[in-house]
Formats: sequence, C-alpha cells, structure tokens
Amino acid sequence: MRISTTLFAAILALACGTAQAQAFRWVDKDGKVRYGDTPPPGVKATPMKGFAGGVAPPLPASAAKDAKGDAKAPVDPAQAFNERQLKAKEEAAKAEKERADAETRKKNCDRSQGFLRSLDAGQRISTTNAQGERSFLDDAGRQAQIEETRAEIAKNCK
Repeated sequence: MRISTTLFAAILALACGTAQAQAFRWVDKDGKVRYGDTPPPGVKATPMKGFAGGVAPPLPASAAKDAKGDAKAPVDPAQAFNERQLKAKEEAAKAEKERADAETRKKNCDRSQGFLRSLDAGQRISTTNAQGERSFLDDAGRQAQIEETRAEIAKNCK
C-alpha cells in the first residue's frame, strides 16, 4: 500500500510537470510554421494560447527580448469592469445632456418661429417696461425684433 501511494505521487508529480509545459510557434528557415515546447535558438517564437496552469511560464530569452516592447501589464478583470461601467455612465450622461439640449433648442425654435409669424403678420406687439407700463413697438423696434428673432431661429432651428 505504501509503495503504491509513493508511486502514485511520483506519477502525479511527473504529469503535473508536463501539464505546465508551454507550446511555441515559429517559422523555420524553410518558411514552414513549426510548433513545439522549445524553439530553436535564433528564431522569433511566439507563445501559444491555451496553456494549462493559469500562469504562463517565462518566455525563452530570444522571445523575451522580442516581446519586451509589446508586452502590456496584465489588467485586473474587476478594474476593467469598473472602467467600462464608468465609461458607460459618462456616455449615458453625455447622451442625456445632448437630448435635453436638443429638446431645449426645439422649444426655442418653435417659440421664435411663432413670434416671427406674429411680427410678420403686422400685429401690434407690446412690451412691459421696468415700471410695469405697456409700450408698443414702432416700425424700427419691430424691424429690430425681426432681425433678433431670425438670428435665434438660425441658431436653434438646425
């Protein structure tokens, strides 16, 4: 019984070592794509995905030199999720602000167009001054209001 337990532990240790092996891909001198666990020296080998064990073993010296400039720091999944959530909230707030601005512009456009119709129809337009007294627009004041209203329409009615 003791021998079988020791033998089982030894076999398990050997099997774990092979499960941790990393596979590499490289192109040989004939231009053929080759795969293996140890690339020959002097070729640019790229590690294959799908390694067992959860953590990639270190690259060989030749591949480590090539990948040094391309490697990025690993991103924490929780941090990446939080960043995506924050970005989505910012985009939603921006879209809501744009929608509210568009609605305000539409209301201002409708009001300005209605006021311009009243000015063009020749109706008497009155204003109230600071003392509460009503005064009517004369021809010069009407023309000034028409120009202001057309500028507002140009700004809000796009």
